[in-house]
Amino acid sequence: MKTLEITVKIKDENGNQIIENTSESSIPYVEEIEEIGFRAAFHDLENTVLDVRKEVCERTVSEYLEITSKKKPKKNYLSEKQ
Repeated sequence: MKTLEITVKIKDENGNQIIENTSESSIPYVEEIEEIGFRAAFHDLENTVLDVRKEVCERTVSEYLEITSKKKPKKNYLSEKQ
């Protein structure tokens, strides 16, 4: 088996990395593809890619929303100071 690794990064406008998450899963190697057939192997590969991508994107977005919900918008901060 080979390993599929997908990394998602969120950076700010200055290029500073805010979040980085990685997810990985096993995918079939050439010999395994030959054993189970191309269509079945391609189907397994496609489903694995979609599942790994969904998991890492959901985790990254959730983490980003958690971080941003803890920050006060500048507009509200300024009105509280006055």
